[in-house]
Amino acid sequence: MKKWFVLSAAVLLAACAHVNKNTVNYQASLFDHTRYYVVAGNGPDKASAQASARANMRAALQNGAPDAAQLPVLADVLANAKTEKVWKEKGAKPANYFALAVLDRALAQGMLTPHMDTLDAKLAGFTKKLNAGPEPFAAFKLALNMQPFVQERNAYQDLYAFINASQEGYKADDFATYKAALKNAMGAVKVSVQTQGPQHLVLTALITDALNRLGLGVADASATDAPLTVRVETTVDGYESEKVKGLEWCSSGASVSMVDETLGVTFARFHVQDRAGTSRAADSLRRSMQGVGEKASQQISQRMLTYLKIR
Repeated sequence: MKKWFVLSAAVLLAACAHVNKNTVNYQASLFDHTRYYVVAGNGPDKASAQASARANMRAALQNGAPDAAQLPVLADVLANAKTEKVWKEKGAKPANYFALAVLDRALAQGMLTPHMDTLDAKLAGFTKKLNAGPEPFAAFKLALNMQPFVQERNAYQDLYAFINASQEGYKADDFATYKAALKNAMGAVKVSVQTQGPQHLVLTALITDALNRLGLGVADASATDAPLTVRVETTVDGYESEKVKGLEWCSSGASVSMVDETLGVTFARFHVQDRAGTSRAADSLRRSMQGVGEKASQQISQRMLTYLKIR
């Protein structure tokens, strides 16, 4: 038994003696990764290696939390990343230096939480008003004012979670409550999308998707209680007698009206067109109608949002 312990110790010492301490992995392993976020960089001299490590740290944080890239606090967080660990790669020709950018996770998180506390106070105020039960259009206006604060808070949350070793967000349950209140208020205003004409289902899908991105609820076309209606009629001119450069051309259009059923007011009317030419008439029809749907969806979103803000 005694010989076994001596042999084991000898093997361990031999293994340690052959550890390459010149590698990034080894040097980074010396840090407690539950406490520090570590990123490496390299360059032909010490200053270049440090600058590379700092740049890689910025890129890592921005890739991990893309929406946080424009937060002013990100520069302050990065300013607290230390680049004191620098070493020269042995035998490298030309010379190559490595550097580690080391960020104290707790310090960085502490820089983010005051901003999130401020936003949470605002979001709690909006949520209280929404929970009081205003009528749907009034609630929607509140939600529109609330939305930018939720988006900003979400950017902070993503950055905080990325820096946090456990990947957990800050006061996640509270934030989830605020987001749910926003979603419910936006979705309470229902829109009926009614389309007819050739290939009209293409527009139904695109318009529904656009309204959902706004946060609005889309009712079934047969619903009679939706306060807002989008009516679309499509038309097609196949140019069957014409070929241009050997292509089959198709021109499609859509006439759109947007109605506030509660007030009995048509608040928008417009027409869009698009055309496409391919070797097959069916493909030309599909492409032209897709173009019509995209144009119509964009205008519907813009006009709907403008109207709801002033209604």
